[in-house]
Amino acid sequence: MFSPFRWFRPLSLAAAAALSFAACSGEDSPLAPQDAAPATPADAGQVEAVAPADAALITAQRIAFLSPRNGALSVYKMDPAGNNVFRITKTSDPVYQPAWSYDNKRIAVVRLRYDGNVAKDDIWLVNADGTNGHWLSNTMSPWDLKDPSWAPDGSHLLVSMFISPSYWYLAKIQVASGIITVLHPIGGGIVGDRPSYDKAGKRIAYRGASHATVDQVNADGSGHKVLFNSGGPAVDLPRFSPDGGRFVFQKGPAAGNSDVFVKNLGTGVVTKLTSSTSFDGLATWSPDGTKLAFVSYRTGPGQIYTMSSSTGGSLTRITHTSFSEGAPMWTH
Repeated sequence: MFSPFRWFRPLSLAAAAALSFAACSGEDSPLAPQDAAPATPADAGQVEAVAPADAALITAQRIAFLSPRNGALSVYKMDPAGNNVFRITKTSDPVYQPAWSYDNKRIAVVRLRYDGNVAKDDIWLVNADGTNGHWLSNTMSPWDLKDPSWAPDGSHLLVSMFISPSYWYLAKIQVASGIITVLHPIGGGIVGDRPSYDKAGKRIAYRGASHATVDQVNADGSGHKVLFNSGGPAVDLPRFSPDGGRFVFQKGPAAGNSDVFVKNLGTGVVTKLTSSTSFDGLATWSPDGTKLAFVSYRTGPGQIYTMSSSTGGSLTRITHTSFSEGAPMWTH
């Protein structure tokens, strides 16, 4: 059965209509400038911090993740052992695809935005302590936006932009102005989604239009090359390692059993790191590149685990709730 914790695609039109109806029925509107209060108590399986007691907020490692433990799908953060859980977003409508800025001070998410009866997925920014939640742009984009990923210098975000009946294109949004430009080397556009930079900000890895390849372009859209071709099964969420020498991705049927893989760009060796009979994916690198955090459904609802990025060993489950937890993103 399809789960939003597996792929975190933008909301369907039916879901958008349902949220629109809820907004008209007197619930908090997604257009509200401030975040709403928590809806329900946290799940008893894992205690939520009552305040961001992060004295070392910027230097301490944190993993952001999604959970519905307080009602609406929200972004939380925790330390790499799964402790010190703190809720960051408190909107009454769900958010998706959290992405840390490289200075670890802000998080970008996908959130449904309304302009009258029109609803689009747009980009919402929030500080790491949950304050100053706001839309990146003052006006709603005419296109659905997803897959936010920060430039290392913080000047813009990479996104996927839906500007045709069938395809997503890579684009950039300037943080200061909200201006959106399609990424391309010489006109046209680059068809694909799930873009992210390497730490140097020189290369972009993304999923190709066929969903069967991991592709790469330079930061200006030039120099296209295919880094991996699955030959058929879907690939997703390619992300460069902190040193730029490897990338992680998941491969497998979109609605079934995916596994986590890492490719060494120097040797060309591809290593399969998970082999459970359920979904494993949505992997993110630790700052030193030695570990990966990822989602697995091996025990039922999706939970977050960590493992060695070289062997898949030292497997450790770090969330322990009755809810599906998802979309982990390690600080840089």
